[in-house]
Amino acid sequence: MFASLKSELRKIWSIRSTYFILIFAVLLIGLFAFYNEGFKAGVNSPPISDPHKLAGLVAAAVTNLALFGALVGILSVTHEYRYNTVIYTLTSTKSRTRSLIAKWFAITLFSLIFTVFVSALAIAAMYLGLALKGFTLVHQVFPLSLLWQAVFVGWGFSMFGFILAAIIRQQVGAMAAFFLIPALGEQLLSLLLKDNRIYLPFTALQQVTLPANAGITDPRQALSPGKAALVVCAYLAVGWFVAWYLYLKRDAN
Repeated sequence: MFASLKSELRKIWSIRSTYFILIFAVLLIGLFAFYNEGFKAGVNSPPISDPHKLAGLVAAAVTNLALFGALVGILSVTHEYRYNTVIYTLTSTKSRTRSLIAKWFAITLFSLIFTVFVSALAIAAMYLGLALKGFTLVHQVFPLSLLWQAVFVGWGFSMFGFILAAIIRQQVGAMAAFFLIPALGEQLLSLLLKDNRIYLPFTALQQVTLPANAGITDPRQALSPGKAALVVCAYLAVGWFVAWYLYLKRDAN
């Protein structure tokens, strides 16, 4: 098991796209956190007098950049099918289940590191931008519950990406599904479900941090962070079972 986990981690860090995605995420943090939230904080919203500015920054950074961490997981899985190296993965272990679990642990570990990295870098970039302009934030209110919420959102995006990659296997198809389901699929379903749209998978995931991230302006209509996390876990449990069953039954090609 440990050897399989090391192999999966090596795959993630040996793909060039991993580094391109990280560089692009850093550039976006520089534009969003350093320039917009720091350097231009005197004229942009929320202002430096907002005691929730730091918490809002972390929530927004994780929610908006978590998809980049998910892309790394999608590519690490689908690259095996694209270049037909999945045969070596399956023959190097006696159990396909063990191989899939190793992928799950590797992507989980990467998503946790990525989420912490994004949060810390966004905070540092904002404070650097504020310092260069001579601004000082008022005393900030940062709820400790936001720590697990941010980590859960980053992990949740990666798990949805992992499940889609394991089921679809085709790289372009998995990436297209990952972008189209929340952007188009859930938008269309929202017209049908109306108020019950809060139970859709990606909509529920975004409510773990801020309901506004899911387009819900009235907090009274949103799920609580804990309930939203449970809804997401229910979707993930079903998705994991389907991915596991297909991983066992389908041919490698």
